[in-house]
Amino acid sequence: MIFLTGGALLAAGAVLIVLIVAWLQSKALTSPPGYAQPDPETFTFAETPQSAAGLDYEDVSFSVPTGETLRGWLVPAAEPSDIAIVTLHGRGNDRRAFLRHLGMFHQLGASVLMFDLRENGLSDGAGRGTGLSVREAEDGVAAAAEMRRMGYQRIVVYGCSLGGSAAIIAAAKDPSIDGVVAESSIASFEAFVADGIDQRLKGRGVNASWVAALWGETVVGLTRWRIGLKSYVSAEDAMPQIAPRPVLILHGTDDYVVLEQHARSLVERGDAHVSYWPIEGAGHCDGYEVAGDAYRARLAEFLATLPPAK
Repeated sequence: MIFLTGGALLAAGAVLIVLIVAWLQSKALTSPPGYAQPDPETFTFAETPQSAAGLDYEDVSFSVPTGETLRGWLVPAAEPSDIAIVTLHGRGNDRRAFLRHLGMFHQLGASVLMFDLRENGLSDGAGRGTGLSVREAEDGVAAAAEMRRMGYQRIVVYGCSLGGSAAIIAAAKDPSIDGVVAESSIASFEAFVADGIDQRLKGRGVNASWVAALWGETVVGLTRWRIGLKSYVSAEDAMPQIAPRPVLILHGTDDYVVLEQHARSLVERGDAHVSYWPIEGAGHCDGYEVAGDAYRARLAEFLATLPPAK
């Protein structure tokens, strides 16, 4: 029989506590507070493009290569257009995240595909939460392909938070995507997790960034194992693969959910076709509400840089 000394018991207990905390944070990373996928048999959206912006729309559905079905709304442009904007929402959200942008998109003459990422809204899923932007990027690629099938010749993927990261990774995977707009995006989930613990430590007067970095690596590694994510790439590592297509990075200077350093990291990995606009006074994913006309003008400038239709 093996007996543990008091010191060994304390060490084993400490390791167990660390593993439990890492597991809980891993769960929170993929299933943020309030996350729950609704029952598709009983759930309907209270808000639609018609009720929110007075715009006609049609229900659409399409599949990803693994067979799951994605569902959303297609809002056609007022006049025939070859540009389609595909929106990718953030953690724990759904297609409605971009309803407030619809009027702006419509004024800019683009059709818009707003859909639920897997495990969200009415798209297929089992309430597993997010896939660290990798699964969501696959959804973005499938959505872009659907827009191509419908005849749109220039596709922009437009995401916020996790959706912005997924938009970047999608464009890196799919060279037929013509441009990316990413707001409040997570450069890497390791850094995102590390930021949280680093801020807590500094709040207690402890400056140990290496501990935070190690914690970020641990939680993300555990998350990948837990959700069975074999292939993983961060948005910052995907950035160089998008060139020379245009990328617009947006970030609020008062975003305390995803720190502005993430935007700077993304820009540093890009080329001369990447532009960055720090939105003064904006928080997390509320750049349009804060900047209004300036935001619309910036997006209009970006759309003008898209390569000609093929």
